[in-house]
Amino acid sequence: MEIIGRSGVYKWQKLIFFYILGFRVRAIRIMGQEVMQPLGLVGLSLVTLDESGPEIAEALQILTSRQTPNPTLVHCTQGKDRTGMIVALALLILRVPTDAIAHDYLLSQPGLEPEREARVAEMVQIGLTPAWGDCPAEMIQRVRGHLDVRYGGVEGYLDSIGFGDEDRVRLIETLGV
Repeated sequence: MEIIGRSGVYKWQKLIFFYILGFRVRAIRIMGQEVMQPLGLVGLSLVTLDESGPEIAEALQILTSRQTPNPTLVHCTQGKDRTGMIVALALLILRVPTDAIAHDYLLSQPGLEPEREARVAEMVQIGLTPAWGDCPAEMIQRVRGHLDVRYGGVEGYLDSIGFGDEDRVRLIETLGV
């Protein structure tokens, strides 16, 4: 996958230059326009699954830790991207049906409304469209499909990131179903 686009070297240098000089928003805007926007929120989530396995395994491990109090709060800026991914994976481990997970995920949308205008303004500033402020209706089904096609299922994915059978059993016992 081409990360930056046709004039990639120039844009990459420009991104680094802006970031080093403290022009964070201008640097992030290049990433937003050249990488994030073409992928879309769902595409970025699929790339995150593929490229951030150790971090995802670590987040899931926290849910199984005896030192972690339960209930446990899982959150990110809006609660629909990284949080949605971790919660969806935990629910898949618990064998919750994909349609039920998707329904639950979409319940986040009304909770985003009070701050949506401010969040969208931030997103537009970094080169994204207003759609990035919403919960994509197809997110959970696409994540599940990606896991099935690329990894042979949820268990195959979890094994590939080092979250094995024992970890899954511990998560089920910890979250108690």
